[in-house]
Amino acid sequence: MNMKYLIGLDIGTSAVKGALMDADTRIVSTSSAPFTYFQEGTAKLLDPDHFVDTCKSVIRKLAEKAAADAERCGKGEKAEIVAICSCCASGCPLFLDANLAPLTPIIGWQTSVEWDVLNKVYTKEEQDAFYRIVGWDFFDGMPAANLAWFKVNRPEILERTRFLCMSAEYLNYRLTGLWGLSHSMGTPSYLMDQEKGIYNSAMLEKFGLREEMLPPIYDKGTVLGVVKPEAAQELGLGNDTKIVLGTFDHPSGALGAGVIDEGEMLLSCGTSWVEFFPVADREFALTTGGLVDRFMLNGAPYCVMKSLESVSDKINGLREKLLGKIDFSENDALIQASEPGAHGLKFDFTDGDAERAKGFSRADIARAIIESAAVMLRDNLRQLELCGLRADDLTAIGGITNSATCVNVISEILGRKVKVVNGQAAGAVGSCLLAGIGTGVFPSEREAVNIMMARLNAPEE
Repeated sequence: MNMKYLIGLDIGTSAVKGALMDADTRIVSTSSAPFTYFQEGTAKLLDPDHFVDTCKSVIRKLAEKAAADAERCGKGEKAEIVAICSCCASGCPLFLDANLAPLTPIIGWQTSVEWDVLNKVYTKEEQDAFYRIVGWDFFDGMPAANLAWFKVNRPEILERTRFLCMSAEYLNYRLTGLWGLSHSMGTPSYLMDQEKGIYNSAMLEKFGLREEMLPPIYDKGTVLGVVKPEAAQELGLGNDTKIVLGTFDHPSGALGAGVIDEGEMLLSCGTSWVEFFPVADREFALTTGGLVDRFMLNGAPYCVMKSLESVSDKINGLREKLLGKIDFSENDALIQASEPGAHGLKFDFTDGDAERAKGFSRADIARAIIESAAVMLRDNLRQLELCGLRADDLTAIGGITNSATCVNVISEILGRKVKVVNGQAAGAVGSCLLAGIGTGVFPSEREAVNIMMARLNAPEE
């Protein structure tokens, strides 16, 4: 009898993180690998082969860990990777030719397009209509903006395009030879009618696209197919390992942290810091002005997110500028050497911050950086509370949770207890759970979360 395992990937902006889970929700191992971008003007770009190879390297390492774990458990069992599922900080398009070869690099979601270009392609009415159709406001990034840029500046690319996908779908295609897109992953494409779960025909017509040039749309948790034999051999997988369609990264993080009910809130502290609320229905979600996504298969079907864009990059950049390169332990020690309020020092993450820091100690600077980011979170939360979104139960995930000191500072600023569940691995853990739900290892999202939380809360033996 084989020991069954699940692999979940969290494909972030700067790196891919992976988790290996067994059928009892035990996290056996984690792994990660960074992406290397290159810049062209305002475009942040990623080589498609590098992207796929980086994700594969994490899968390969986790498959090796599964084999070692099964051997360590004894009794002659072998490791069986039942399924792999990925969540993604999506919205990173890739244009392919008639042979499904890349015409462009993967275009990172942080790439911005000039508003002069956007206003040439989209009327004011079309820009305003995006929120109700897509669930996300129109802005100068993501596929809707990228498509406009190509239409104005490189129309020959659109003319040669025979297939358009995003990064996670391209990875799944390279693993299975099949195309598929979940409703949740479809939201950042800006090409889907979120409520209907179908492509927006007006958008397709604007850019000369047809539905057969895009991945078919399915529910999250759908089994897309099995890993191709050559990929299975390369990665140390069985020939029946399945690929399950995942979600946008924050919904996966919420699942991996057990945040699935109204009245709960997730603080997702990745490249962007996001306040995440499960809500009862889409109409209410739209009244908040936050990012809206399809969430649960059963129960509350939508969620609302309010994003502080690239705040981790801002924190790290300001810390390095003012304090040099320091690790978590040194940063924590500095924060602890200061006091709440950092003697009045505050930052707004603009060019004037270096001037504001003059005359303050390194300890005050370290504390002020995290306090100032936490104040931005608090202000976002207050705005959402005015819209009727309240939460008594707060859970944090993401890189900042490596520092209990930083989590405590955030808790102080918010005036609420903040717990940590699965920390930096939560997005990948959510993908593991969804891989298990899609393949019948777990009967439902709620049951999977219940099993996971029972294990996490069980007294240590």
